[in-house]
Amino acid sequence: MARYKRQKSKQPLLFEQSEDYKTDAIPEFASTPEEIKRAVERNAINRGVLLIQVIVSLKIDELLQTIKEISETYDKEDVLDRHEELNIDLEAIEILENANPPIPYPYYFCTPEWVIEHPELFFYYRNVSMLSTKAMNGLGFSTQTYEENGVVPNPEAANEIVSYLNGIVGSLVKLSGVSKNRHLEMVLANLGDSLGGTSRNEVGRISSTEVVRYIVKYLHPKNRITRIVYKLKGIIGDDDDRDIGKELTVDISEDTDIDVLISNLEEKRVKYQELHFSNGYSLLLDRQIKWYSDDEKEYKIGPDFHSTNDNSNSMLWMAELKGGADPAGSDEHWKTATQALVRVIEASEKTGREKPFISFIAAILVERVAVEAQQWIDEGELTSVYNLTQIADDENKRNQFLADVEKFIGY
Repeated sequence: MARYKRQKSKQPLLFEQSEDYKTDAIPEFASTPEEIKRAVERNAINRGVLLIQVIVSLKIDELLQTIKEISETYDKEDVLDRHEELNIDLEAIEILENANPPIPYPYYFCTPEWVIEHPELFFYYRNVSMLSTKAMNGLGFSTQTYEENGVVPNPEAANEIVSYLNGIVGSLVKLSGVSKNRHLEMVLANLGDSLGGTSRNEVGRISSTEVVRYIVKYLHPKNRITRIVYKLKGIIGDDDDRDIGKELTVDISEDTDIDVLISNLEEKRVKYQELHFSNGYSLLLDRQIKWYSDDEKEYKIGPDFHSTNDNSNSMLWMAELKGGADPAGSDEHWKTATQALVRVIEASEKTGREKPFISFIAAILVERVAVEAQQWIDEGELTSVYNLTQIADDENKRNQFLADVEKFIGY
């Protein structure tokens, strides 16, 4: 990636750079094979727990049991007589009949009566049709309130949606065939695809939460944390928490049981917004900022972390965080992060601001990325790089990181 060319930073370095540093040397923040294994393992566990929680909350076992019960009692002749009304392709029906053993029609096709009696089945039939809730909303066929809240559709809506879904499934059956468990594979494949973005977002949230946890627990004994602003995504499957999605604030004192507080927030899938400190500085997360040059040109930046003493125009430190643990994606994470770093560098210079301290934090830093990151440090474009897996495993490196953060927030 072409880097934005700039003059060396006038800010003092926080870290001594060796005079005889060689660009082909491996920096200490590069991930070892064992660190990569641990990072991948943690990532897999975090993603797996999320997906299992989602599957449990969706009550898929209960949905499949309902489908099974319908398949044991439905009137096959009635479905065949109404195939045109239901938009069920007879060639697809023949494929189900010729399977060994024959596949019950309700495993693939539905009737308005079934979804009116069991609105939650829209979830099953939508996924068999390989459609996302977003796609259904775009079509004007939203099934979300039926799936999640058990709202009973009126007959007209049921007829229209059922006909559309049956048409898609008929084509899928004709093109791909069927097997004993193909309907389950289709549901889970589509569900997994739709949860891909959720899973990636959750990895980012967990990594951000981990960094904040370290900072809060390090600074609280020093009476330097005064307030935490956050939102809660909520326990998966528990939609009754009235605080979900709201911006909430908790004041922190020396008497606050910080371990209990952090544990309670993390249990409800906290998304931290701001940390406020006793020196008047704040650490803001995922905050979009607009800076303007003298000629009124707008520069938009949105660092993962940045510290400020007025919540708007000043920036002492910024950091990009990449919590993904796919070794093959390390280069892409670095490329994406450097694009954000360059935007901050350019915005600082074009608007006459002093360049902030700039850091990169990642769960995995393969050697080639680590070497290039060190070059950025040597050239004055980057202040520091941290390996999140090393921070988690090594108390000395964690303390060094936290000591640096203490400087980055004005202490």
